[in-house]
Amino acid sequence: MKYIYRKAFFVCVVFVLYAMSGIKAQESILLRSNTKSIGDLVIDEAMKHLGTPYRWGGKTPKGFDCAGFTRYVYSKFGLSLAPSAAPQYKTGISVKREDLRKGDLVFFGGRHGGHSIGHVGIVVTSDANGGFTFIHASTTKGITITSSSDPYYRSRYISACRVTGKIDKEFMPKDNTSSSDVPIYRRGVFSASTVTDCFGPLTRRFY
Repeated sequence: MKYIYRKAFFVCVVFVLYAMSGIKAQESILLRSNTKSIGDLVIDEAMKHLGTPYRWGGKTPKGFDCAGFTRYVYSKFGLSLAPSAAPQYKTGISVKREDLRKGDLVFFGGRHGGHSIGHVGIVVTSDANGGFTFIHASTTKGITITSSSDPYYRSRYISACRVTGKIDKEFMPKDNTSSSDVPIYRRGVFSASTVTDCFGPLTRRFY
């Protein structure tokens, strides 16, 4: 009888170890396919507001001006930007056009031209040649996506900066893929998982 129990126990141990290896493999696939960069998450948040009308001084989803929009988006990540475009540039690290990434802030001259910053947007896509698209609050279209090749903005481009490095991971949105979606074992702990042993369902957290 003791032999039978020992054999049953051995089979259970082997099964649990096998289940754990399968869980880890599945979670690893989840990590590779679903993990997003901070820039991706910033754009995900910004894209939620496409079509929102322009409103001078606006800083809520009821209506945005350019700086109010970038300030609102980044506030979702615990970063407080200035309420106007020019001071926002001083918040980040200057970036060359050919080095732009998703989430970077791009700055333009105002309606009357010149070298004074009067408009700001967030980079959506970029290429090695310095071309990019950006999401911003347009006075005529509201929240929209525009190409850097657009004649109006091409002639008014001034500079860009990166603020994503200032985001603390604890402020990553809960409804997006973030550290909370990354398998726990990648943060030092195996995910809680349900397996079945010889005596019925068993839920454990493996440390």
